[in-house]
Amino acid sequence: MLKSIVAGDISRRLQGAVLRIRGDHPFFGTLALFAELRVSEEVETAQTDGKTLWFNPFFVDNLSSAQLCGLVVHELLHAALQHVVRRREREATLWNIAADIVVNGMIRSDTHYELPEGGVENRELAQLSVEEIYEQLNTGKLSRPSIRLIDLGLSCLGEGDENGSFGDAQQAALQRHWRAALHQAGAVATRVGKGFGRRGLAGSREIESASQPVLSWREILWQFMVATPFDFGGFDRRFVHRKLYLEEMQGESFEVSIVIDTSGSIGEQELAVFRGEIQGILDAYPQIRGTLFFADASLYGPFQFSKDLPFPQAVGGGGTSFCPFFEWVDRHEREGNFPVCIYFTDGYGEFPKAAPESPVLWVVSSGGLESPRFPFGTVARIA
Repeated sequence: MLKSIVAGDISRRLQGAVLRIRGDHPFFGTLALFAELRVSEEVETAQTDGKTLWFNPFFVDNLSSAQLCGLVVHELLHAALQHVVRRREREATLWNIAADIVVNGMIRSDTHYELPEGGVENRELAQLSVEEIYEQLNTGKLSRPSIRLIDLGLSCLGEGDENGSFGDAQQAALQRHWRAALHQAGAVATRVGKGFGRRGLAGSREIESASQPVLSWREILWQFMVATPFDFGGFDRRFVHRKLYLEEMQGESFEVSIVIDTSGSIGEQELAVFRGEIQGILDAYPQIRGTLFFADASLYGPFQFSKDLPFPQAVGGGGTSFCPFFEWVDRHEREGNFPVCIYFTDGYGEFPKAAPESPVLWVVSSGGLESPRFPFGTVARIA
């Protein structure tokens, strides 16, 4: 009887917290309309499985009103940003740490709510996406903080498969659900001009990551190239996800121009990642032929490259300007050539004043420039 009374009281407290959140932050309030809040002693503190927010009644009973609002927003952001679905094969605890850094950073910077004790925070990293933070933690670039509470997953709730994961159809449905919620919440916050999201969400890298389909950058690269005027004999891009494109393109070859940023802001680790990704492309798609450049404030090359040729030695180390390469592109465009351009960079440098006519894909390293700040082209990120 005592437990049921406590649960009823906690349900009312949760409803009151949601009402306060709606008044303070219409963005979060709108997201709450897409979520279901439940009370359960089966969770240690609070948890989300990606669709439902679960709260332990005895844990909630000891929180202040401001802490409860912070906790509700914390779990709500985990769900809306699809942190359960986006983990994929990544290590669960480290992913939870990265996700907590993001949502706690949002709460600290954009609300007056408090957070229960024991949360993981790092304000210097909070502006990044969860994938970017995870990679920095996983590679040892950052020390791994301790975490007392794991609040992402299905293990204690009896849902999902034996590995604690939703099936493909369930994941797709969740992503559609929360992308619609994020777009609606952003529109509401912008319209009323109040609270989180009132100035728009274009500058939030994590919102951007959650609002777009989850694709590897190589999938984006392939879709990008087959969507250009150089679509190699009318290749049907609908077959990309069915992995049929290699059969369709058998015997085809095509030219690309790849640039690797070798300015001082790019370290050996980033260069190794860039080289590895390019080699991966050549291994997977031997049809590619083209020219390779290195660039800092100057342009070095072109070097010929293909699967059968050794990778050239990197040149550079100075300041950053994207202008020299696009000046080369401009000269080729005047001659009637429109190369497919792929630029590996962190995005920090001088851009040309005019966009080229040629298609451009920026492949951006972890922690690089926010996507909306690229003045032209398509942006894909290496997670």
